[in-house]
Amino acid sequence: MQKLGKDHKTPWRKVHEKIGLSPAELARVMGRHRSKISRALGNSEGLISGRDQLLLMKAARERGIELSADDMLPERR
Repeated sequence: MQKLGKDHKTPWRKVHEKIGLSPAELARVMGRHRSKISRALGNSEGLISGRDQLLLMKAARERGIELSADDMLPERR
């Protein structure tokens, strides 16, 4: 599998951008450590675990932001 550049939108990057919180704020809202969020955002695949998907959906819902299944899936190439 080829390495993807920072401009590629991984699921974590798409959701992070859509929610609009800093990594530290998102970590607080999700009850996760900031380093976990930073690592996830920097990962070239950026896949979101099932538990994190639930936490992200809850955080988005509390802010009136709608997340779709497509937001949590890798882009097709």
